[in-house]
Amino acid sequence: MNLNLSKLMEIPPGIYLQPGEVISPEIINELQIANAQYTKTKNFAEYQRSIQRIFHLKPIQTKKMALQFYLAGFLEGEASLNVGAKKNQSSKFKVYIDPEFSVTQHINGISNLYLAMFVFQTGRIRHKAGSNATFVYTIDNRQSLEEKVIPFYEKYVRLYGSAFKERRVRLFKKLLCLFKEKAHLELDRMINEILPLWDAMRMQIGQKNETFRSLEEAQQYVNTASKTTKRLS
Repeated sequence: MNLNLSKLMEIPPGIYLQPGEVISPEIINELQIANAQYTKTKNFAEYQRSIQRIFHLKPIQTKKMALQFYLAGFLEGEASLNVGAKKNQSSKFKVYIDPEFSVTQHINGISNLYLAMFVFQTGRIRHKAGSNATFVYTIDNRQSLEEKVIPFYEKYVRLYGSAFKERRVRLFKKLLCLFKEKAHLELDRMINEILPLWDAMRMQIGQKNETFRSLEEAQQYVNTASKTTKRLS
């Protein structure tokens, strides 16, 4: 299927940077304001209009099926399903497991991020810290991941998917199911079900900023945190 995204989305040239050109600080500032407002109001329609205005995009007006098939192929190549682990003193076992869907694009491809946001009707776009003109679209709400992202992957992305990425979808879905069962609130299930899934989905191992270097280290941390909490209670 040969689809021309610009024709499908009926977008103007919009913002386009030449190699080496620096993005206007005003765009980053306006996006930060829009995200702060969205956090406050939870008004997605207003947020979507803000994204259109900031990046000079027109509302998408095309057949939904065409959008879904284009987006499916795009996500297979560009999107990520990730699971992070962070030490968090307010969590029951002092660890916060953070499932997230994300897509990263240079501003010249911002229409792809907007398309994903249009189809999923949730999530937000942020500027990638430390970059010139790179933006990230993310969905980290577990309910949205379960009810919107996973069904889309199973229905559309699977048609284009590799065996490797299909396995990640299955693992990601299992993790979301465990959260729904509140397994993260039970010590045994946290150690023996949730943390092994986090470990199985890790992509970057050996980084200096890793919270845990191994599954065993994470399991030991949770076990120790549980014992400490019991002594203090």
